[in-house]
Amino acid sequence: MRLHKKNLQDQFIKLVDSHCNKTGKSTLLKEIIENRKTTILNQLHGSNIGNLADIFSTQTAKNIIGKQASPILPEDYFLIEKIAHRLFGCLLSFWTELEIFRTIQNSMAINQPPLNTPDKTYTSKKINDDYHYEIVTDIALDKRVFYTDFCEQPLLLSDAIVLINIATFIKQHKWYEMLSILDISSKGEHFILYQFDNDNPYPTIISSALIEPYHDKVNWLFFDNFFQSDKWEKTQNIHKVAQLFPNMTSLSTQQDQTLEQLTCSELENEIFSSIVEKSTVCGVIRFTVNGAKPKMNYHMYLAQKGLAMALFHSKRTLIFSIIEQPAMVLFYQSMACIENDDVPFVFTGSQDINQSGLVTHKGICFTKNASSAFNRYNFREYNAKIIEKRRELKQR
Repeated sequence: MRLHKKNLQDQFIKLVDSHCNKTGKSTLLKEIIENRKTTILNQLHGSNIGNLADIFSTQTAKNIIGKQASPILPEDYFLIEKIAHRLFGCLLSFWTELEIFRTIQNSMAINQPPLNTPDKTYTSKKINDDYHYEIVTDIALDKRVFYTDFCEQPLLLSDAIVLINIATFIKQHKWYEMLSILDISSKGEHFILYQFDNDNPYPTIISSALIEPYHDKVNWLFFDNFFQSDKWEKTQNIHKVAQLFPNMTSLSTQQDQTLEQLTCSELENEIFSSIVEKSTVCGVIRFTVNGAKPKMNYHMYLAQKGLAMALFHSKRTLIFSIIEQPAMVLFYQSMACIENDDVPFVFTGSQDINQSGLVTHKGICFTKNASSAFNRYNFREYNAKIIEKRRELKQR
């Protein structure tokens, strides 16, 4: 029965994709979702109930989707909506699977066999064992292919990263808002960590991250309105921040507004403004780590190490970061107590966004110090620092 349903789902995905191609309506699902979102919120009288996943989980959504046709959308849209809802149980889930299909098909259409054999001697740095890392200036121009944990077929680098982002952020964490901006993951400067395997002709991507250039600061996620709202609690260690960034305006003028009085957002903007060589600064988003569950912690360690070293070697000394992985937070907190003069990371703010106990942190990574820390501590020692810090926090 399950296999039969899976076959129906696969056939429907292909049918809708073909329909979109023939009619030139590649954004059909996006149009349906946006229309339904507006209708649902109107009936909820604009209540702020959360993100797309929350909105489409309401009873109001269940009463509308697949049951009430939209007065402003074509009839075929409602037919697609009804079938998608029946087969997938959720329009957002169907949109996700459709984008996965499109991503894989894109590589298969371009890379007809025989695929180009990768050159294992290209300009990548070896970090450990068979793991390599590098920074790719623009993945949209890279013609190499890679395996991922989410597809049996090797994919173009840009498609591989898009697929990983969909599987990680959207399927696992239900960040459906990313579906309308997937193109961001298919281009631009990226860090990649990958592993060669003698049993496979192509390497497997272990980690990737999108690097935001300093001159595009206005579009950085770090400085997005959501992450600059007054809901963020400013760091208590304000004196450490002042020590690390002595050129901040509030330190060099007689303004009434001291560092203690600044909001989290004001502090972060002052830090950025105080940096003279802006080209040494970047943002990092869509940081992913993949692999078999027993190796995930090791891969996280290698990814952090590789990212810090790659950016430091490319003359980026500061990374404005948003992190919520507990292991990363605990390691950096541990290092702050040990490396007083050479801290790898300084925290600027935090918030329990979903009131779930998982706190999201903002801060700045010093790539030189982070590289030194990861080279000083091997994986076992790294884990020990995390465990030690976790125990310390529990005892407070």
